[in-house]
Amino acid sequence: MPAKEGWGAQPPIEILRQMIDQGGWYDFKEKDRPFRHIIDCNFLSAMGPPGGGRTYITNRITRHFNMLTYTDLDEETIKYIFNTIVEFFFRRFADPVRDARVQIVDAVLKVYDTVKDKLRPTPNKSFYTFNLRDISKVFQGICSASMKHCFDKTHIVKLWYHENMRVFHDRLTTEEDREFFKDLLAENFSEFNLKKEQILDKERVIFGDFMQGRDVEPKYYVQIEDMSNFLGRMENYLEDYNADTLSGAKKQMKLVMFLDACEHIARICRVLRQPQGNALLLGVGGSGRQSLTRMATFVSNYKIF
Repeated sequence: MPAKEGWGAQPPIEILRQMIDQGGWYDFKEKDRPFRHIIDCNFLSAMGPPGGGRTYITNRITRHFNMLTYTDLDEETIKYIFNTIVEFFFRRFADPVRDARVQIVDAVLKVYDTVKDKLRPTPNKSFYTFNLRDISKVFQGICSASMKHCFDKTHIVKLWYHENMRVFHDRLTTEEDREFFKDLLAENFSEFNLKKEQILDKERVIFGDFMQGRDVEPKYYVQIEDMSNFLGRMENYLEDYNADTLSGAKKQMKLVMFLDACEHIARICRVLRQPQGNALLLGVGGSGRQSLTRMATFVSNYKIF
């Protein structure tokens, strides 16, 4: 909300309060400034608790509203919900994967609690707001595992690491915060009796379902272990995309595919494959947001409209 003035009022709030109290506003465009009554109008508003750029608002406006509030779920309830989901999904997986389900739930909640406590929103980081939806997104990715390709604890922990990186790490804006989060994940490897070298044994931990081809069904969400093969596959997709534009329906893209760009494409593909998936891409002009989104859409066998 806007900063408070010297007397503690917030002008936008006071303008809104005048509408509720008096039923309208004065029209300053007219010379005699008539009062314009606004009728048949209801107000529905929402706000978060003070903190992270949010502040207290005057009781003169809140007195007009019927307040509905809710408290966060306690940890035991959250554990019960996600333990039930994970237990049902892993019921046909190999024993090492099924046995790790309790540690997976505990580790996700531990990471979430630490992030929520240590990475608080500030005026410069107002979007550092983490809630139960983020936990759900992590488990949504974990429950994308394939029974045919995920048969040991190491693989499922790699997927756990990847999904946490996508849900939390990709929203962090400073290198200090990103390094803090990577260290936090590494600390939790011991919960699975695994070492850092066993999980981070490749140049990058990337998962995707597009390495087999665009039209292949079913698509398995698996780790991409060979980075050179990954890069070559993306170059082939780019050639297919440009060949598909010969009809003139869309412009060709002359891109240089490098590993960072390919990883961004994999991130966007991950969002596109999820139900109600959505993402906000931030970057300076010319950084490739539109081109990589078009590539990810093509790789995922969708069309932009």
